[in-house]
Amino acid sequence: MGIICEFELELADLPLCAIAEELDSRLIVDNVVSRATDETTLVFSATGVEPNALESALLGDESVVESVAIDSTVVESRYRVVLDTDYVEIYTQLVARQTYPMGAIVTAHGWTVSTQFADRADLEAFRDACQSSNVTFRPHRVCETEHGGDDYGLTAPQREALLVAYRLGYFAVPREADLTDLSAELDATTSAISERLRRGTHQLIDHTLASSER
Repeated sequence: MGIICEFELELADLPLCAIAEELDSRLIVDNVVSRATDETTLVFSATGVEPNALESALLGDESVVESVAIDSTVVESRYRVVLDTDYVEIYTQLVARQTYPMGAIVTAHGWTVSTQFADRADLEAFRDACQSSNVTFRPHRVCETEHGGDDYGLTAPQREALLVAYRLGYFAVPREADLTDLSAELDATTSAISERLRRGTHQLIDHTLASSER
């Protein structure tokens, strides 16, 4: 069985924490990707933040090598950023265990993450890696999944989004809930929820219906 763990990583020097502090806001990480070059690219969004202030904060953050605006408005700004490898050791530890933070929340004090590990041994190894890096690992919730380690290829945030969407009637005909309802339930932006649902649906089809055609 896989292990889903919701936890906090507490250290002000973690990537993007300085930006969250400067803007007095929180950032929602939609996706994190480790490249073959060892660079880490992530997509994050912020709401109610002046775009010029966000641009200035990104330019002043030493952990950000490159940033590209996907959407840039006061209502919601969405950016793709490349992080300096000196700041991403914890990401490396997560990727090495076939998981990484998606749907994380960044504050001035650290990251709050819900993610899935293959088993408890991988979770404990990640906890030990945090301690070695002087990052406080504070678990909030740990539970076992019914399926194997990859859970049909779904990440924990994708699985959670699909289950909440099903429970609230997002897939019902006629539809009983929209992205705004899911956003409120999952405490994430509508764009982040939309992406999780698309990626999650793709993974489900790839690991079920499409697998029989290979």
